[in-house]
Amino acid sequence: MERPITTAFGWRLPTWLTDYGPVAFIVLESVVAIRIEHSTPRLPLVLGLVVTAIALAVRHRSPLVALGVVLAVAVAVGYAATVTLPILLALFTVAEYTPRPRLVVAAIVSAAVLVGADFLHGSTPGVGQMVSHAILAGLAVALGLFIRARADYVGGLRERATRLERERELLAEQAVADERVRIARELHDVVAHNVSLMVVQSQALAATGAEGERRAALGSVADLGREALAEMHRMLGVLRLPDGNGSGAEREPQPGVRDLQLLIARTREAGLDAQLHVSGRPVELPAGVDLSAYRIVQEALTNVIRHARAEHAEVNLVYGEGAVEVSVVDDGSGPGASGGNGAAGGHGLVGMRERVALFGGRLDAGAGGGGRGYRVKATLPLS
Repeated sequence: MERPITTAFGWRLPTWLTDYGPVAFIVLESVVAIRIEHSTPRLPLVLGLVVTAIALAVRHRSPLVALGVVLAVAVAVGYAATVTLPILLALFTVAEYTPRPRLVVAAIVSAAVLVGADFLHGSTPGVGQMVSHAILAGLAVALGLFIRARADYVGGLRERATRLERERELLAEQAVADERVRIARELHDVVAHNVSLMVVQSQALAATGAEGERRAALGSVADLGREALAEMHRMLGVLRLPDGNGSGAEREPQPGVRDLQLLIARTREAGLDAQLHVSGRPVELPAGVDLSAYRIVQEALTNVIRHARAEHAEVNLVYGEGAVEVSVVDDGSGPGASGGNGAAGGHGLVGMRERVALFGGRLDAGAGGGGRGYRVKATLPLS
């Protein structure tokens, strides 16, 4: 953990120096003081100094415990030259790391020990000496609080800078993603739309009585159009956004009717009470039909949420003989209101009709049962 004093001033001193440097200075000062005062070192002073040095060496791990040990030694020894600086250092460390209510108690007890240790050992300090001890304790607390406040401020600035940098990166990523979506939308609304019309018209001309080579040529044009649309869909998949795990959407399987339940769940999360009903004997659908059925339901539910002002919607999936049928019925404003279910620009009914036309199916859209709400029903042949 980075020390508050290191954070506050941006120092990059080694941890061992900030941990043990002050302790070494205190030990050296105490040894000199003991040597000057006493020609023969007193054993209690030496033992007290050793215990104090050990407690101060680990003061960052448990500041209050270290302070308690130092105060106990001060009471037992009572020699100001060896206890004053250790108490101030331990109190400073407590101010750096400890919540303020505990700090207030620790400061009061420390000041009391600094003053009272002399009385316990038969010495009567003057008023000036007692005031100086109290002032020293206050200065140690004030310095510790300043260091902690400064460290919190600098840490906040660093965190804000990191957050702003991350937001800048996200904005850049979002700009790239928006451009990819715009390109995909242009490809879908312009190129895919025109190719779909080409396929539909080719099929219509082939069905109006064209024979021989002409009919074969029209069929070939329709097949080429379908292949072009398939390639277009793959290209749109490449342009889709990557998911939260960082894997590209093009690596994911295409959705199908098996994912309708999840789509319904997401629709409910958006505020629309939707229900899914499945009937008939489920069969394996061709990939294109499977995807188109899912997209039609998805688009219809999206239009309900955006335009229909509905509270409920019912999705029906029916497996029939040679075809699959999907329908979405809501209880909203219906086709007569402005911006009904079918109003979604290039992604509304036009897109649904294109998908259905690719497989020679049928799309019915209009008022729901009893003239209320809106209904979209698509029938997709399986062959």
